[in-house]
Amino acid sequence: MADHAHEQTLDVESEIPDLDLRKTIEEALWSLDSIRVSKPALEINARDGRATVSGIVASPMMRQQIEEVLTGVPVTLEVMDDAAIQYAAAYALATDSRTASIPPGYRMTAHNGRVHVKGKLTSEEIQAVRDVVSEVRGVSGVSVN
Repeated sequence: MADHAHEQTLDVESEIPDLDLRKTIEEALWSLDSIRVSKPALEINARDGRATVSGIVASPMMRQQIEEVLTGVPVTLEVMDDAAIQYAAAYALATDSRTASIPPGYRMTAHNGRVHVKGKLTSEEIQAVRDVVSEVRGVSGVSVN
C-alpha cells in the first residue's frame, strides 16, 4: 500500500485572505514529518493574497517536500538547504581571487546556514575566507577554525 500522506493538493482560492493563506501554508508545512521533527526556522509572510516562505532546511529532499506540499498555493519559495549553501561557499572559495590560492586541505560544513571552515590557514587566509563565505547567498554566519 503506497503512502499518499504527502500527495495532497491544496485548493486555494485566488482571493484568499492573508491570515487564511498563512494558516493554510503553516498547516501544509506541519503535515510534513521532516518539518515537524527538525523544526527549521522558516518565515512565512503573506500580503495581498500572495505569500513568501523563506529560510534554511537541512537537505534538498526537505526543500522538495515543501515545494510539493505547497503546489497550487500562491507562494514564492525562497528556501535554501545546507547542502546548496555548502556547495556555493566551496565554489566561492575556489573561484574568488581572494581565496583561490589557498591550497586544498581545509574542511567545510554547513548547518542552518552557518558555515564552519577548519584547516591550517594563516590569519590573512582566515579573514579572506570569512569575507568570501559571508557574501554567499544563504550564509547566516561564518566561523573559521
